[in-house]
This record gives sequence, C-alpha cells and structure tokens, in this order.
Amino acid sequence: MSTDLKTKSEYRRETREKLEATAEEYRRDASAAIALNALNIPEMKEKKRTGLLGLKKTEKTILAYCSVGTEPSTLALISKLLERGKRVCLPLCVDLDEEGHRTGIVDAMEARVIKSFDDLVPGAYGIPEPAAGTETVPPQEIDIIILPCVTCDRQCNRLGHGAGYYDKYLSKVRPDCFTMALCYEEVLADGLPVEEHDVPVNAVVTEKQVYRWRR
Repeated sequence: MSTDLKTKSEYRRETREKLEATAEEYRRDASAAIALNALNIPEMKEKKRTGLLGLKKTEKTILAYCSVGTEPSTLALISKLLERGKRVCLPLCVDLDEEGHRTGIVDAMEARVIKSFDDLVPGAYGIPEPAAGTETVPPQEIDIIILPCVTCDRQCNRLGHGAGYYDKYLSKVRPDCFTMALCYEEVLADGLPVEEHDVPVNAVVTEKQVYRWRR
C-alpha cells in the first residue's frame, strides 16, 4: 500500500489540470514519439507457433483504443499496426441504455476486430468505437493490451479514468498477455496510491523511454 496522502481522485484532477496546461505542439510531438516507442517494444514482434508443418509465424492480436481529448494520440499507432498486418481490436462497451448512455456495468467491454478506420462509428460521449457486426474476440485470444490512463508512475502503476471497464476485462485475459499504458512524461506521477486489487501494467510508454515493471 502506498503512503501517499493524495487520493486517486486528487491525482486525476491534478493531472487533467497539468494536461490542459501543456502545449498542443508538445502533445503532438510526444504522441508521435510514444507511438514509435510502443511499436518498437520487443513484445510487438510476431509470435511463432509450432504446428503440423513446423514452425510458423502468426501476427499478434492487439487490443488498442481510440484516444480522445488531450490523451496521447493513438491514431498513427493504430494505423501502423493495421499496416503491419496485426489483428487489431478496439473496445466496445455494450452496456448502453435506450438513450445511448452507459449504465456502468463494468463487465460489459468487448474486443472487436477492425480492418480500417471505416469500421468505426461515433459511440457514447463521442468516442469512436467498432460498428455493430464487427467480429468479437474472446479475452483469451488477446496477446497485447494498450491501455488508456490519466497518469502512471515509473513503477508501472496505472491510474485509469475510474469507470472500471479495463480492470474487469484484465481479470479474463491470459497470464502472459502483455499490458502497456501510454503516458506523457510530463505528467508521470512520482508514486501513485495503490490498493490491494490494483495490478501494475507490464510497461509504461512515454515519449522519452519505456518503463518496465519489476517484480
């Protein structure tokens, strides 16, 4: 448990204030560097499986997300993953009520395959999401998850937006599923409050470097 006196809500508020104060040019340049660092992580390389015909290469299945607002932009990253032939999924929260608002049922996020940005439609709160009819991929088939965050620390603790969708989804993936969060170096926390149920990500990717979780 962390001894930091600030709460998660306070960290979220302070980080959002810092983000609003950053220059658009910084966020643009940093986003490009973050995307490049994420693409160069060794875990992004194609995996090899042994079959009846010997060793063959298969592309990994990656769950990414569409960035919004001041988050590090993921559009170029997703575009490059698609260009490289990766099996790219984006999250779809299926807990909408009749008016299109989320009900807060956190066990309602699915990974849906997209072949291009044409497979996206405006979703809840204006966040692009996979259209109806896109293929659903079971959590056990996901090899890499790229997670959004408000902020992280250098020990790879991640502070999400508080909805709980990813926390629930992560409980269903394979133990060897690799997780990474994208964060600006400028808003990294020195040490986030950690609760017993919190699980660190395997890596935090900033524009300056990749921080690895150490057990």
